[in-house]
Amino acid sequence: MATLQYVQGAKSSLVLDLGTLASATYITTAAIDLGATIPVDLTIEVTVDPNGSPTGNKQLLVFAKYSLDNSLFGTGPESGTTATNEPDLDLIGFVACEDTNSHTKHLRLFNGKPPLARYVKLVFKNDMGVALTSGSVYSAEITGDIA
Repeated sequence: MATLQYVQGAKSSLVLDLGTLASATYITTAAIDLGATIPVDLTIEVTVDPNGSPTGNKQLLVFAKYSLDNSLFGTGPESGTTATNEPDLDLIGFVACEDTNSHTKHLRLFNGKPPLARYVKLVFKNDMGVALTSGSVYSAEITGDIA
């Protein structure tokens, strides 16, 4: 009987340096080309280090916006602090930050759903109530092989 085996690709080089992202502010990766053969999933590794004690929602939100042709991406904020069109973004998940320590979380881009498009931008919103001291984003493709 054939079985599906998942294979994790190598960890990418730095996808995005979150730097000292201010509270209530968005930042976005450059477009990520998943290739003509879109992987089964993309693991996103996010590390954040809050600059002080988080308040309010105490989280970094992670969203995605997609494009079929790398020119027209879905609506939604990519930078600044205007959240008017935030509901247009696809929520991927969040990194909880309940204290002043560094926090790392691994998220799935597709999370068991079929891929939407070949091109994606990852959008991050600092919802911690304090700026970041630092932060980084890496990724690794998950592919499938029938054995």
